[in-house]
Amino acid sequence: MAAEAGVSQATVTRVFSSPGLVAPDTQQRVRDAANRIGYVPNAIARSLKSQRTDIVGAVVPTQGEYWQSVLTSFSRRLAEKGKQLLLFSFADADHVVDALDAVEQYRLDGLVLASSTISQEHLVRMRRPGPRVVAFNQPTATGLLPLVSVDNEAGTSALVEHVAAQGVATAMFVGGVAEASTDQMRYRGAAKSLGDLGIACPYIEAGAFTYDAGYKVASQISEGLELPDFVMVGSDEVAFGVIDGLRTAGVSVPGDVLVTGFDGLPQASWAGYDLTTLVQPIDVLVDEAIAMLLDTEDPGERSQIIPGTVYEGRTTRRIND
Repeated sequence: MAAEAGVSQATVTRVFSSPGLVAPDTQQRVRDAANRIGYVPNAIARSLKSQRTDIVGAVVPTQGEYWQSVLTSFSRRLAEKGKQLLLFSFADADHVVDALDAVEQYRLDGLVLASSTISQEHLVRMRRPGPRVVAFNQPTATGLLPLVSVDNEAGTSALVEHVAAQGVATAMFVGGVAEASTDQMRYRGAAKSLGDLGIACPYIEAGAFTYDAGYKVASQISEGLELPDFVMVGSDEVAFGVIDGLRTAGVSVPGDVLVTGFDGLPQASWAGYDLTTLVQPIDVLVDEAIAMLLDTEDPGERSQIIPGTVYEGRTTRRIND
């Protein structure tokens, strides 16, 4: 390959590993030669020499529109840095350990724990020599691992402040999974802010962070003795199901009940929902997580908490407004 391009072997290596160190015309000559002879760089051999694989792993649930948007951002941002994303997925909390076991079989440049249902026991397990690990939007990891997260508690507080202006007197919080640390933080923010206004905020668990779970729990709300003025839902995907379930039961949103979500999924702005929600700055969160993973400076157990912004949709506007 080097002889074909008329350069040294070291130059060939730099073209495929650190192209910024090679003049553009030399790069082109090497790549043209590679195309002529069908040369493909051996990533395994290169990783053995450099002690880097250029692969970042992510432990993530198999379901969830939110996590799909997060992974899309991670994949795009890492590709810009010449890295690839390798997924280790699990169906539910009972199978997290299988994904973590699989991680041990690979050489990675870093690992993202991207699920709020990973237990503290599993987080402690990941505090060991090996690739750097960063927890993503997982408040339970505070003080255990480097963490990047939206400000979950402040986010629901901001939503309460927005909705309180509508004059609500009763409320409830619909979470996905009660054991999830994000659910706990979001409920804490909602309950405290509503409590300061003298409004009780009971918690109802949908059982999953899915549309179907939200649709199902809507029947419990609509069949109650008295509908609350305000239903705060812990995620957009569950909120979509809650809204459709309430409407199917003849409950008007927002005429009878105001509804908010959390995440800022693209679907939240669709005309059929126009959901008031807390928008997470996904790309900012992802960039912070990648910086923690790849920077030469060890982040230790630092936590980077980033605020979201309230998107005001139709689901919190009274019909006569």
